[in-house]
Amino acid sequence: MAPIPNCTATGLAVVLGALAERFEVRSVIMTSLQAVSGAGRSPGVAALDILDNVVPYIAKEEGKVEAETRKILGRWAPGTSSVEPLALKVSATCTRVAVQDGHTEAVSVGLGRAASLDEVKDALRTWEGSPEARDLPSSAPRWIEVLEAQDRPQPRLDRDTHGGMATSVGRIREDGVLEHGVKLVLVSHNTKMGAAKGAVLVAELMRARGLLPR
Repeated sequence: MAPIPNCTATGLAVVLGALAERFEVRSVIMTSLQAVSGAGRSPGVAALDILDNVVPYIAKEEGKVEAETRKILGRWAPGTSSVEPLALKVSATCTRVAVQDGHTEAVSVGLGRAASLDEVKDALRTWEGSPEARDLPSSAPRWIEVLEAQDRPQPRLDRDTHGGMATSVGRIREDGVLEHGVKLVLVSHNTKMGAAKGAVLVAELMRARGLLPR
């Protein structure tokens, strides 16, 4: 059995993976606006608690996002069966909002070197991920879609991009606080790429790598 990542960490790790490959990443500050479907039906979030409201705490979520993001971006420790997490500082604040599906995240990233916004956009647009994952049945034609409109991405408009398997990114701009900082907003479908369809993709990738019997 292979567990899939936390659904909030999934979209974040996709974006950070693209940036790390080109520039390295050293620090991340993320605030999520998470859909109610991420809480499940039972116990879930009571309707009268979430309507006209933002719930500023999701039990155990922030620690999961911080730890799992570092692990996803890490590597197998030589001579062991464990993952060596990336030496990355991650600070997460996770909230629940009155959206049905699609997690939105406001992210500031400290890169390993200075990069122009055009370089950052190019790194995101052209990132192909693992070679084995490019032609799988559940793969998206592009893992990241960069949007130029100032009011995008939005969960209602962008969560189903490429069948819900792509992460949509917009509002890419300079961050004046973190060293070599950029900030952006992303939307990732929490119950598709972040859960059911993502689990199928993991199984397909494991099979492509010879980790499952054919």
